[in-house]
Amino acid sequence: MNQNSILRSILRLAVILVVVPSGCFAQQILNKPVDISVKGQPVSAVLKSISEQGKFYFSYNSNLIAGDSLVTLNAAREPVRQVLDQLFQNRFQYKEKGDYLIILPVPREKSFHISGLILDDETGKPVDYASVYSRQLLVSTLSEDDGGFRLRIKERSFPIYLTVSKVGYGDTTMVINSTDESARTMRIQQKAVDLDPLIVRYSEGESTWLGRLFLSQRLRAQSRNIGQFFVALPYQASLTPGLGTHGRMSAQVVNKFSLNVAGGYTAGVNGVEIAGGFNISKENVRYVQLAGAFNVVSGHVNGVQIAGFSNNVLDSLNGVQISGFSGMVRKRVDGVQISGFLSRAGGGIAGAQVSGTISLIRNGGHGAQISGGYNQVRGIFEGVQIAGAANNARDSVRATQISGGLNMARNIRGVQLAPFNYAKIMRGVQIGIVNIADSSSGASIGLVNIVRKSTSNISVYATDVAPFNVAWKMGTHRFYSLLMAGTGLNGDKKIRTFGAGFGREFFPFKKAGFFVEILNQNLYLGNWETMPSLYRLQIAATYKFNKHFMLFGGPSYSIYDHDGVETGRGYKQFPPSGYPKIDLGSNKVSSWIGFQAGISWRYGKL
Repeated sequence: MNQNSILRSILRLAVILVVVPSGCFAQQILNKPVDISVKGQPVSAVLKSISEQGKFYFSYNSNLIAGDSLVTLNAAREPVRQVLDQLFQNRFQYKEKGDYLIILPVPREKSFHISGLILDDETGKPVDYASVYSRQLLVSTLSEDDGGFRLRIKERSFPIYLTVSKVGYGDTTMVINSTDESARTMRIQQKAVDLDPLIVRYSEGESTWLGRLFLSQRLRAQSRNIGQFFVALPYQASLTPGLGTHGRMSAQVVNKFSLNVAGGYTAGVNGVEIAGGFNISKENVRYVQLAGAFNVVSGHVNGVQIAGFSNNVLDSLNGVQISGFSGMVRKRVDGVQISGFLSRAGGGIAGAQVSGTISLIRNGGHGAQISGGYNQVRGIFEGVQIAGAANNARDSVRATQISGGLNMARNIRGVQLAPFNYAKIMRGVQIGIVNIADSSSGASIGLVNIVRKSTSNISVYATDVAPFNVAWKMGTHRFYSLLMAGTGLNGDKKIRTFGAGFGREFFPFKKAGFFVEILNQNLYLGNWETMPSLYRLQIAATYKFNKHFMLFGGPSYSIYDHDGVETGRGYKQFPPSGYPKIDLGSNKVSSWIGFQAGISWRYGKL
């Protein structure tokens, strides 16, 4: 035998010598065999016989065992434990301590079940989906289709008050005084109930498509049944709605701290709520609510609400809402609403609304609305609308609309800045390529400006630059833009000109008045690459023949930039001869005083 084998044998022997005696000592009293054969003998005498045979002592409370009770018992060489279990019918437990065997009562289970039947008092038929709950213990259940219920009570603390509630029935209370009363039949009476608007509002969150998807029908039914009972507690931890520290009563508890692994369903938050998936709150949320997927709040949010996908507040928001996809507030937003796709404030906003694609405000407000795609306001909005594609104000805007594509407003008192602008009533400034308004008391600055409820002019006239010109004057008499084109005679004085400008008409008298215009014209003198620019101030007196036709004429002042200009053969030379010149101190710029005269045809609302 080698050295390792000897060592293993010694260790094995040591273990046997230590463990076996210890085990034998631990069980030496209860495992001792005894012989008992008695008939109609007192319990105390039987216990004395057992102790004398086993050479130990019994220790027990005299109130626990009636020593004068008569028993009959037969046991041959059976262990003390089996004899005692037979004698006391397994009603006690035993503990060894030295030479003493202590007899103790078996610990009673703290929990028990209350079962019963819920019946309609008038018809006697079973009532299903009735809530049976304890306000003190925060436990609840629902009756089944046959009206039966079974409620587990964790603590044997009597009396226990249970309430039976169901929509359309009056509340009924039962009192349980002992476990002997754990089977009850309750009759509840029908009652015409006017639904409390507050209860209806608090149930709206569970009625959303997210609520119907993630909350079971039984949880939603219980929430409606006991909608008037709420309690505040320090904390909650849940795996899913109904599976947590408050069980099915979670929807009636307002927590200071709530941790929901997959999702949680609470009455509200007065602190911090965090969920890996979702949070659904029946009442209000204060301070912080975070969710990996979505938050649904039936009341209002006062604080910070953040969700990876969607936030839905059925009342109002006072704080900050950040959503990865969509953020919706049914009523007013006082703060900041940010989402990756859609932001919506149903009752107005005082703050900022920022979204990646669409921002909607139903009843107006003041602040900023910014989106990469589309902004819409249906009420009066005082602030800034900025969108990459389009802004739409259904009522009025008293600030600024800025868009890369289109601005629309029913009534604008600020600035519209976009390639295309439309306002039903224009009381500010439109700046764009195309500006359209039904009526205007402001200014439209752009290439094409159309005011539908105003007059526009088409003028045919002659100037010192070109003998034949046509101009389209668009806007109002207070401010209008114009597009013009002109040409000269064939031969050695050819000229082609086109340009744009703006002007204003003044009518101090019924038929007579005047206008002032500023233009920028390009002159084609035989070379498209070296076209000179002409800047022109025109002032003309006007006389109305009738509603449609008007004569005009007056002086003009032109500044001609001819640096690098080469006039082609047969084209008109500038500056023209025969007109008063004004020296500007540069041989590259010339100016002179000229004229314009012609006739205008007025159309539109006269």
